[in-house]
Amino acid sequence: MAVLTVVRAPALTLFLLPGIVHMLVAAGSFLVRDQPRRREQNPFARIVAYLGGFGLYGFVQYASLFRPEWLALTSNAGLGLAGFGSALIGIFMQIWAVWHLRFAFATEPAVRRLVTTGPYRLARHPIYSGGCLCYLGLILSHPTWPLAVALAGWAVCIGLRMRFEEAIMMQVFPEDYSEYRRRVGALVPWPAAFSAKPAASAAGLYR
Repeated sequence: MAVLTVVRAPALTLFLLPGIVHMLVAAGSFLVRDQPRRREQNPFARIVAYLGGFGLYGFVQYASLFRPEWLALTSNAGLGLAGFGSALIGIFMQIWAVWHLRFAFATEPAVRRLVTTGPYRLARHPIYSGGCLCYLGLILSHPTWPLAVALAGWAVCIGLRMRFEEAIMMQVFPEDYSEYRRRVGALVPWPAAFSAKPAASAAGLYR
């Protein structure tokens, strides 16, 4: 899917690059990651996880083949540059966060460890924070209604996915995760995130 995206929609590669890196790191992490302490058994949660992870790529494949006007590039140079800058920041955030998850990565919600260092000291879901910036850049540089609808669907899936992930984390680490959630924002840093020391934890990464 990543190769097809690059071939059929090269102008979108930058904005989708974090997801491609995400896939590559995820594939490698399957060889080294920890055994899960608990997996999400709710079928709806698992469907949402896959839709959030791969749905937009399916949209890009369809649009590049049948409706290329859905991916039209803006003629406004300012919007294009703003989109490019937002995407670069998002790429950095996502790759940094994905690297931190290499020992506990999964598409479906599962608990392996709890990490509160690195990007996870600033946000509970830095991968999704980076994704938001990348896709903000995507819609700024390709401002079409079909793409906006697809991105809205992605946002709904990610919102649900965060709820499922946090619920299962609370089941396994009720005290530690409750304290972590009190200190750290879901997608953007809170002031406390810059002043609090990283909590010592027997747990590590989760997704």
